[in-house]
Amino acid sequence: MRQVISFDLDGTLIKPDFNYLVWYEMVPKLYAKKQGIEFEEAKRLVKKEYDRIGENDLRWYRLDYWLEHLKLNESQEEILEKYMDKIILYPDVLPSLNHLKRRYKLVIASGMSEDFICIKLKKNNLSQFFSHIFSAISLGLIKKEKSFYLAMCRSLNVKPAELVHVGDHYEVDYLVPRKIGIEAYFLDRENQRKKEAGTVNNLEEFTNHLIQ
Repeated sequence: MRQVISFDLDGTLIKPDFNYLVWYEMVPKLYAKKQGIEFEEAKRLVKKEYDRIGENDLRWYRLDYWLEHLKLNESQEEILEKYMDKIILYPDVLPSLNHLKRRYKLVIASGMSEDFICIKLKKNNLSQFFSHIFSAISLGLIKKEKSFYLAMCRSLNVKPAELVHVGDHYEVDYLVPRKIGIEAYFLDRENQRKKEAGTVNNLEEFTNHLIQ
């Protein structure tokens, strides 16, 4: 029996624009000001540093690390607050959450760091819908692996078969949780996989499937 629904965040509830803005506009802009160089040169140098660390290193995902590494005298909290207006929900999010919260416990299951998750939930008061936040980065993982979902089930005191997960990454939000018995759905907003089994094109479709 379904008891809990876990939602990926970026690309599922929140449009990905905010992440791009922080990493490829805001950080290079601060670095350009610090070094007294043009923005495009700063962007090139910052990206070079990102690539040097690489996506397989947990530091790559932490804004506080980059602010310190690049010697930028800025507060992570102030930066994220400053750009909150760029955090944009998909239009199907609030109606779907309002329907689903009446029947299920809702949680967040994201690959992002918890500071990014919290600032995104703060916008539009999304925190009211979710009882728990699970961050792969906070668990020392660079992506949502089977161990992430198993740890989430233990924390929620549910069996994998009692958890439903939905997200926009075919591997980590769909294939991985299904391997341990979680009822998972791939949110294919761009209709890339032509309605394969377990695929939904929006959260309205996902919600209707669960409450019908």
